[in-house]
Amino acid sequence: MSWPYQFIDLDDEQKQERRHTLDRYGLIAQLSVLVPIGLVLLYRLIKWTLAKASGSRSGRGTYSAVPGSPTLKHRRLKPTGSWKTRGRKLAWWLGDDFVVFGWNLGSRDTVIGGAIWTVWLLVLCVLETGDDYLHLTKRFGIVAVSQFPVQYIMSFKFLNPVALALGSSHEDVNRWHRALGGVIYVFVALHGLFYLNFYYQKDLLTQKSTELVPVLGFLTFVAMHFLYGTALSAVRQYSYRIFFITHLLVALAIPPVIYFHAHHASFYVWESLFIFFAEIMTRRATLIVADTKVELIPESDLVKLVGNIPATKIGRFAKSPGTHIYLSVPAASRPEKNPAAAAHLVFEFAFNPFSVAAADESSGELTLIARRHNGPMTRAFSEFALDTADNNPTVKLAFDGPYGCAKRFPNLAGPAFDRILLVAGGVGATFTVPLYRWILSENPTARVQMVWAVRAAGDATWPVPVPVPVPGGGKSIIEDENIQLYLTGTKSEDSDDDARTISDNVELDSFNSSNNKGRPNLQKLVDDVFRQGMEERVAVLVCGPEAMARELRCHVGVWVRKGRSVWWHNESFAW
Repeated sequence: MSWPYQFIDLDDEQKQERRHTLDRYGLIAQLSVLVPIGLVLLYRLIKWTLAKASGSRSGRGTYSAVPGSPTLKHRRLKPTGSWKTRGRKLAWWLGDDFVVFGWNLGSRDTVIGGAIWTVWLLVLCVLETGDDYLHLTKRFGIVAVSQFPVQYIMSFKFLNPVALALGSSHEDVNRWHRALGGVIYVFVALHGLFYLNFYYQKDLLTQKSTELVPVLGFLTFVAMHFLYGTALSAVRQYSYRIFFITHLLVALAIPPVIYFHAHHASFYVWESLFIFFAEIMTRRATLIVADTKVELIPESDLVKLVGNIPATKIGRFAKSPGTHIYLSVPAASRPEKNPAAAAHLVFEFAFNPFSVAAADESSGELTLIARRHNGPMTRAFSEFALDTADNNPTVKLAFDGPYGCAKRFPNLAGPAFDRILLVAGGVGATFTVPLYRWILSENPTARVQMVWAVRAAGDATWPVPVPVPVPGGGKSIIEDENIQLYLTGTKSEDSDDDARTISDNVELDSFNSSNNKGRPNLQKLVDDVFRQGMEERVAVLVCGPEAMARELRCHVGVWVRKGRSVWWHNESFAW
């Protein structure tokens, strides 16, 4: 089959008709985003209605069978139970990573969803283009630009209607943001390549290289390459700052460039800019600048930050354990006071996420734990701690939050789960410790187990024993029989000094036993949890290194494929 598109000369009336068609399909491409969102909302509504009708939403009005009882086995073997099992297996399979030649393309659901969306947009690029080559070329451009406002929205942390509609958070929606970004990149690239081919075929390359509109189009093409290139995992791992700054600057620059490149797309440009600045202004309005005490944790590379949050605002952090905030350093607190210096300006792009390790409503104190790295933020923390060690003054820091999936978690302390496994690596315990304590405070009989792997003993000194009236209160983490600590550092790191670091607060007998040396056997831990009862519903939450989370998911997946009911969450700041 020969190439159907030709270079066609159109009169003014035909060009106007083509313009109307382009505008119509751009609008269709943008509004069609509402279809998948609407389908998810419909699914959630049906699920909610069925749960309410059966009384399971509140946990009242139905008989809660004992795990392992014949009742649950009968439910599992019924046709409806069989379909639920298949649905859980499918959902788990879709959540697994899609790896091609060692390159992780993301979870299967985003890859499949992105492919389906690409096909749909391709259809919109072809319909009613006839044999007009320029119509096809322009269609790729308008369809790509129509996705920009949606792309911006899905990146937002505060004003994110997509996350609200899906009952999710910006972290979960962000993976769809990445998938749509790849789709937009492909369509912008094709739009540019089609135009380059047109200029080449018409011998217009030299002429167009000096005209404003084509040059702006080429700059957009280059900017998208930088945007997509710096988002690759290799670049992000090398320097997250490069990725973030490039992302932010290109996101700001693209809309005005597109406006002057193709003024017909001004509707999408103004949409993008409006929602972008609305997000920034809203987050700035809710920002909390608080006096913060910064101190180094002895015998570790950790920093403890305790912010004094106003009494009217501390409640929103305390009611949602497991959430995180974005911390920034206001201009007045920056080590470099010269506003033109690079060391000062770098903090304009520094908004680091930290899990809320503790939120005390009575004192208004919000506690964060950070590991010292070579980045400007944690280097500044070290300077703050050293400068203020003598008289313990405070430094003003800006807290933005709380954010995170934890605000929409199912009730982990309720009857929905028979057993809960929390796994943390290093400072990942700032996510699991608050959840662990909250679960036991809400349900003292909850069967919850926490596994925590640390490199050195000093890394485990920051959790403060909770008040005695709370279940498990007064106990240190090592005294708690439901918390398993593992020391993964080498013998040189496991010095007597490390042991003495926490010897004033806890008994180290169990911690120093051979069973707690080295990395935890995740397969054994998972198998021990799931072998307790075949009908038990298990929640598994992990926060730690990517390799740990991947290995844990692999072991849990074995039981999911056996038909077990599992709720899974991996808390990660990889993006």
